[in-house]
Formats: sequence, C-alpha cells, structure tokens
Amino acid sequence: MQKLSFYEQIGIVIPGSVLVFALVLYYPQLQILTAKDGISVGELGLFVLIAYAAGHLIAAIANALEGLFWGILGGMPSDWVTRDPPALLSPQQIENLRTKIATRLDVTIDRMPGFDKKTWLPISRQIFADVVKNGKPDRIDTFNGNYGLNRGLASACLVLVLVALAHLDWMIGLGLFLAAAIYSYRAYRFGVHYARELYLQFLVL
Repeated sequence: MQKLSFYEQIGIVIPGSVLVFALVLYYPQLQILTAKDGISVGELGLFVLIAYAAGHLIAAIANALEGLFWGILGGMPSDWVTRDPPALLSPQQIENLRTKIATRLDVTIDRMPGFDKKTWLPISRQIFADVVKNGKPDRIDTFNGNYGLNRGLASACLVLVLVALAHLDWMIGLGLFLAAAIYSYRAYRFGVHYARELYLQFLVL
C-alpha cells in the first residue's frame, strides 16, 4: 500500500477512526474492529484500512455538505478574490495578483471584481500547481490538511448525531451537534488561511 499523504492521514483516517470507535460504543457487535487487550500489527493494519474506508465515506458526506456551507458564506475562500468588491487580500495585492497571473500563467484578466467563478476555478488550480512546483507549499498543505481534518470531524459528528437520536440519547446528540458546529468553525478558519496563503505564496514566486 502506498504511503498515505499528510491530508489522507489527518483528513481521512482520523475522522474515519472517530466514526468507527463511536459506532462500536452503540453497536457492540462491531467490537471485532477494535481490541480490548492490546492490538497486533496485523489488527492495527486492518483497523487503519477500515478507518480509511470509513473516512472516505465521511469525506463523501462532507463534500455534499461543503457546497451548502460555503454557499451560505459567499463561496469558497479561493473565490473571494473575485468578489465585488474583492476580499481575502488588500486591493493592491488583488491588483498584483491579476498582473502576476498575466505574466506567469499567460492568462489575461481585465478586472478581478465580479470575474466569473467558473472561469476562475481552473485558474486557481493552475496557481496552486505553480506554487507546488516552484514555491513553498508546506504551509498550504498544512492548512489544507487541517481543513480536511475539521471538515471530516464535523461531518462525522453530524452522522453520530443521527445515531444518538436514533437511540434517544438527546443530550449526547446535542453535544455532538455543538462539536460539529465548533469543527465547522475551525474548518472555516483553515479554509480562509489556505486560500490566503496560496495567493501570497504565488505573489512571491
């Protein structure tokens, strides 16, 4: 099995592990997935595989909720530089970004405010690829990984809210919902940090 990336380790495996452990508490028949008296190397590998699969299930749910979450907040943070007026960076940085895109990517943008988001998406992906190849993407990867972690934990908590309510554990369900709200706020913060760091790294290339 290929070595897991930083994003997969904290954005997929950890939320998946949380979901599996919580489900074991509600459904003891799943206890075979964990071990009471220690765990062997083989059992650990099996658990990681199960957590990885569960993490992808959580990621699928998170992807479905992500569009609604950011839609309420005015779009993904990486799109905020195209708002009218633009956000995320200072006006001078926005103008420098527009100029840098023309010189480095050979893409001409007459005006950033109000620029079409669907057209901006592939441009922002090209900016990311340029930073990964020629810049210092470590901080970007860290922000992205932590965004994925908190997004996954928020989604896992929401799934567990339904499980708790199905067992009439109202207080636990409320606690999980509050935890989901906190993780969502953290995901928001890291999403904004990721987008800002992406464009700042691009500007200093």
